[in-house]
Amino acid sequence: MVCSASCLAHGNVSKQTRATSATRTLQNTLWWQIAKQHHLDPYILYAVALKESANDADPAAVKPWPWALNKSGQSLMPASQREAHALLKQSIDEGNRLVDVGLMQINVRWHGHRVNSPAQLLDPITNVQIGAELLATAIGSAPHDLALGIGRYFSWKDEKAAIAYGKSVMAIADRVKQVI
Repeated sequence: MVCSASCLAHGNVSKQTRATSATRTLQNTLWWQIAKQHHLDPYILYAVALKESANDADPAAVKPWPWALNKSGQSLMPASQREAHALLKQSIDEGNRLVDVGLMQINVRWHGHRVNSPAQLLDPITNVQIGAELLATAIGSAPHDLALGIGRYFSWKDEKAAIAYGKSVMAIADRVKQVI
């Protein structure tokens, strides 16, 4: 099954695609391709996106949401890229750079330097590429403790919170493997 940018953005696989897919995996999706570029397990990458930006508005298809924002602890699920862009711009214009953006919830304050403009973080492919870079660095920092490494995507300072986050992501990845 081949996943377009739209599939990456919406992060789900249609029932029709699942029914016709012989492998029922993330293989040959952009999730897979980006994960492999960074030597990551694609299910862990996808699970981080689910943990960070899951939109459960449709109970039949919980999926990472490309337009998700978190402004100073307030989660927002704009319906469109245009709406997300307007909210992001408003936050930046107000001087608030503590905004997590997109599928992988890339923080503008800490990682905005990775793009020319914060709005570029709303591009799903750019967002997942940056998220994969950050995740690979985090995992590499704890080569003998995968849960801690994954968890450092969430918190470098609070080891207990990082391990809990990592274990949660690993459980999500296991569940994803069972359902796709």
